[in-house]
Amino acid sequence: MNSQPLRPALSRAAPLWSPVRLALILSALVATALLGGCGGDSDDDDPVVRGPSAEQGRQVFRYETFGNQRFWTDAMQLPQGIAGAGVTPLQALGLGLNVNVAALSDGTAQALLEALDQVGNGTPPEDTALGNPAVTLLLINEGAVIGVVPFDENGDRKPLGSDAAYNSQDALDIAGGDKVGVTCALCHAKTDGSVVPAGAVGPGSVGAETDGVIAGGLDVGAIFAAADNPLAYLPLLQLQFDALEGATIGKGDFTGIASGGTVADATAAARTYLTGTFEDGGEEKRYYGSTSFDATPDGIGNATYIPPFFRTDLAAPWGHSGAFAELNDFNNLVYTVALDPTSLLTADGRAFLNVLAGPVGDEIADRYEAVLRDTGVIPDGMAVADVLPYVDVARTDLAPGSAAGPVGRRVSNARLADLAAYTDRLAAPPAPEGLNAELISQGETLFTTARMDGGAGCSGCHTANPNQPVKDVIIPIATLYPAYGMPPVILDRSGAGLTPIQNSNAGPAPSYDDSVVVLDASVRGEVRGEAKPLLLGLNTKLNYLHDGSVGGDSPAEGLEALLNPARGADSPHPFYFPRNLDGGDDQGGRDALVEYLLSRTTD
Repeated sequence: MNSQPLRPALSRAAPLWSPVRLALILSALVATALLGGCGGDSDDDDPVVRGPSAEQGRQVFRYETFGNQRFWTDAMQLPQGIAGAGVTPLQALGLGLNVNVAALSDGTAQALLEALDQVGNGTPPEDTALGNPAVTLLLINEGAVIGVVPFDENGDRKPLGSDAAYNSQDALDIAGGDKVGVTCALCHAKTDGSVVPAGAVGPGSVGAETDGVIAGGLDVGAIFAAADNPLAYLPLLQLQFDALEGATIGKGDFTGIASGGTVADATAAARTYLTGTFEDGGEEKRYYGSTSFDATPDGIGNATYIPPFFRTDLAAPWGHSGAFAELNDFNNLVYTVALDPTSLLTADGRAFLNVLAGPVGDEIADRYEAVLRDTGVIPDGMAVADVLPYVDVARTDLAPGSAAGPVGRRVSNARLADLAAYTDRLAAPPAPEGLNAELISQGETLFTTARMDGGAGCSGCHTANPNQPVKDVIIPIATLYPAYGMPPVILDRSGAGLTPIQNSNAGPAPSYDDSVVVLDASVRGEVRGEAKPLLLGLNTKLNYLHDGSVGGDSPAEGLEALLNPARGADSPHPFYFPRNLDGGDDQGGRDALVEYLLSRTTD
């Protein structure tokens, strides 16, 4: 089992970088100022002031942290860990982080130009500025690492390196009071790869920022493991529950982070979970998979594949399990819990854990408070309420467990509305060039034709017209995974009118339902299952299904694997073309379906 803190998997091969292209991009983008300057504070929450603004929504998407920089810096200590580990720009790209060239100062842009020129002349990339850890901190300080936002000692967001207000003598000074927060863009944006394309040295890229797309290859687990105090994220890691006689729920053979023991032991276990691997059918897999994020504070290892965040006007409901009917409610959960789990230690936060996790809700909260005290996040002699939570909210009067504020808290409604206005209008990625028009037509016919008539019958469930919204329904687990059966009930919350919490230990793919073991659509009276995905931008994905369990080395390979009946009738989402191999294969028809799926975009 491998449990390295960082897994950059860097390539030494000379990438196809273009210093000339960088110079052209910089001259164009820096001349056009990005939105927002160095602001970032939440607007007045009065809807009478103005309606939702997509322009302001871009500001929220890229730069709004709602104060979580205090969590990531003071509790998680992420920037301290990055600095201490000496993470280079090459390693940052290897971790799937992306760099927006429009944010670079003239000096940093020039240094990058020189480094790319050196690489073009045969110098190993690690022997240039790309191999200098100080440059990574400079990129963060200039706001150029997408989704990573620096703040000064006064709590003000620092200007972008390309902003006229940027001070080239400034540096990222965590000891002096600077902090670093994260935004939606970390997981839901990349670049166009016009300077350093994804795949050159890792999944990360350098170029002009493109919002709404999946940050493919983003290694959230390894990034969190690099923090000096990953235990600050304890409720969203995989725990071993004392109340359940040591039971744990997650992938592979990880036994869960145990209670008791030393902080060092627990930290090592957390890093093993975040970066470690296990063997599954001869294939090495991660406990916390690449391009995955766990947004549910349930002590279960259920990181799910990062979804796209474009054309949100066409999607519903929200969360893989469809637990939220409204996008703004889902986004509020992310801001108030996933990006600052310290809110779970409020009275309402503890109540929310009990709504979700029944008899282990208090255990999660008690262990979390103990960890934060043991690691100095809550200083000796201070009450929790004197320190936490960090997130800036507009309301604290909501019922715990409610959709509008699961932990009783809600950030600015105006900002949430702005964000939705922006993501609603983000375009789906265009179809890749070079697709076969005849195959696309054949594939569309198969997609929309019922099985009884010789087609694949995909449109019986999925929206045929990509410009139309998906059906706002939940597909039951029993439909998506017939081989799952009915596993034992380990936590019974049926007394609260909700479905039982079920241990994912049944069927050939026992972790397929991890994401709905606790937070599922039953919290709003719907079935336990999965929401329908937008079948858009599939050419930007390597893995499919909510857990990313089916994939390949290219989008086409991943789709081929998803549709191939060789996966077997007992696998999740067993909807193939042809239905099975009893009557022989139809590789040509499957190829046409793949070509059509790769072509799907919006007008």
